[in-house]
Amino acid sequence: MSRGTPVAAAIAVVAVVVAARAGAARAQTPVATRPAFSVERFTPAPGGDTFVGVEGADVLPAGRWAVTLSTWLMERPIVLRDVVTGDEATEPVRWRWGQEVGVARGLGDRYQLGVAVPAGVQWGDRLQGIGLSEEPLARFVLGDVRLHGRARVAGRPGQDGLAAAVAAAIVLPTGDDDQFAGEAGWMLQWGVRVGWRSPDVELTGGAALRLRTTEVVLLSPARPHGNELVGGLGAAVRIAPLGLAFGGRDRAWALAEVEGVLGDSPGTGSRGPSPAEWRLGVRAYTSRAWSVAVAGGAGFTPDELGSPGWRGLVQITYDQAPPRDRDRDGVPDGRDRCWLVAEDRDGHDDHDGCPDLDDDGDGVPDEDDRCPLEREDLDGVRDLDGCPDAEQRLPGIIEDLGPTD
Repeated sequence: MSRGTPVAAAIAVVAVVVAARAGAARAQTPVATRPAFSVERFTPAPGGDTFVGVEGADVLPAGRWAVTLSTWLMERPIVLRDVVTGDEATEPVRWRWGQEVGVARGLGDRYQLGVAVPAGVQWGDRLQGIGLSEEPLARFVLGDVRLHGRARVAGRPGQDGLAAAVAAAIVLPTGDDDQFAGEAGWMLQWGVRVGWRSPDVELTGGAALRLRTTEVVLLSPARPHGNELVGGLGAAVRIAPLGLAFGGRDRAWALAEVEGVLGDSPGTGSRGPSPAEWRLGVRAYTSRAWSVAVAGGAGFTPDELGSPGWRGLVQITYDQAPPRDRDRDGVPDGRDRCWLVAEDRDGHDDHDGCPDLDDDGDGVPDEDDRCPLEREDLDGVRDLDGCPDAEQRLPGIIEDLGPTD
């Protein structure tokens, strides 16, 4: 036997082992029947934010709730093309009508927890017609439930000025991952959010790292769905003329948002899927706690996985602690007991947002009360000056000793 024979045999054994392992992996997760990733990239964090999709840096005050219902229609979030000719081969998801409910609650002075539950109705070819699977696309699908947490590290909830927060999310693999609606495994995401708010402008932005516990390959081994760097920017500007139609100059805001993903493709020397999307819209505060937003946008690269041809959405939010300050007294509407009347800032109960016209409650208005923090004793002696009076009483004689101060 030649010396090359053992080497050739060893190479053959290694090849068989590698082929067997690859075959076992393909048997566990056949690409033809289980894509095992979601094409939905619109995943708004629960909470009462001005923006429709980009996460803000503010949190809800302690014990306050926010509930958001989002619904949207998007076109062609995934298109597969022939690798040689570049011609369109199939549209696995042609249309998707998505819905999501998000609920959040403030904890303590700086923390917020929330949960988001998505679902959808979709139309498309799945992987039919390209020799992989003739299974039809499911019409009704469930998405991956997300658990969100946020901690504000700069500023107080609802206040104007600079805000900063750390945010995290856990994505649970509850969705229909064989229908482009869910991930193969759970994901962990954490990052930072920075924002700034004034009476006329609001800005927000941040970045986060998203870690997948299960890497997925769809058709091309050179384009796996691995870890990702995600980011977003948002700007909102007050529209005073439209706001007046809803009862106040700060009741309507124009919105602009950009969100993007930089995908990781470990070991291949190229990036993974990296969709990006822009949106423009308007949010109107129809009452103290309710607001409605309408927005539309599209993907920057519509053929990228998860980048829609276009998207239109409506979002309805109930927020027990809206951050706006309609009466401009420094107390946000969500904590303002008198949100249409300004606080008088006289050192007495200034935190509740209500003007205190008679601080000592003696029936004499503060503007006429010589002793605004002491109650008048209403004894028939100088009862109109608001000051308690000390008297000495003898039979038939009343001696006025004057105010005690």
